[in-house]
Amino acid sequence: MTAAWVDKIKWFVILVLIQGVIIGQIQVSRYAVPLLYVVFILKLPSDTGRKKLLFYSFLIGLCVDIFGNTPGLNATASLWLAMARPLLLRWQTSRDASESFIPGIKSMRTAPYFRYVLPSVLLHSLILNTVDAFSLVKASEILFASLADTAVTVALIMIIEFVGRKK
Repeated sequence: MTAAWVDKIKWFVILVLIQGVIIGQIQVSRYAVPLLYVVFILKLPSDTGRKKLLFYSFLIGLCVDIFGNTPGLNATASLWLAMARPLLLRWQTSRDASESFIPGIKSMRTAPYFRYVLPSVLLHSLILNTVDAFSLVKASEILFASLADTAVTVALIMIIEFVGRKK
C-alpha cells in the first residue's frame, strides 16, 4: 500500500515538474501545447472513488496552474476530466465494475486504450482552451488549438505507454 502511494507521489511530482518547467517553456505559440500531466488522471486505478479522483485532479491541475501562472485553468479542465473519466473508461472496457485495474495498453489493449485517451484529452483540451479564451467568439481558434493540443498529447501518451510496455 505504501509503495503504491510513493509511486503515485513520485509520478505526480515528475509530471508537474515536466509540465511546469520543461513543457511550459517549449510551447509553440499557443498551439500544440502538450498536456502531459493528464496522464496522472488517466492512469489512476479504475476503482478510485469519485471524491479522491476529483481531489487528485484538482490538486495536479492547481500545481500546474501555479507553475504556469494560469489561475484555475488547468484545475478547471482537470475537474471536468475527472467527472467524465468513469464514463469514458466504462465505455472502453468490458470488465466487471468491481474489478480494479490501472488503465493502460497492458490492461486494456491498444485500440480500447486509444479510444479512452483520445476523447479524454480532447475534452480536457477543449475546456482548457475555452476557459482560457473566456469567449466563444473565436471558436475556430479554440477548436484548432484544442485539436493541436490533443494530437500532441495523445501522441506523447501513446509513446509513453509503448515504452512502458516494453519493460
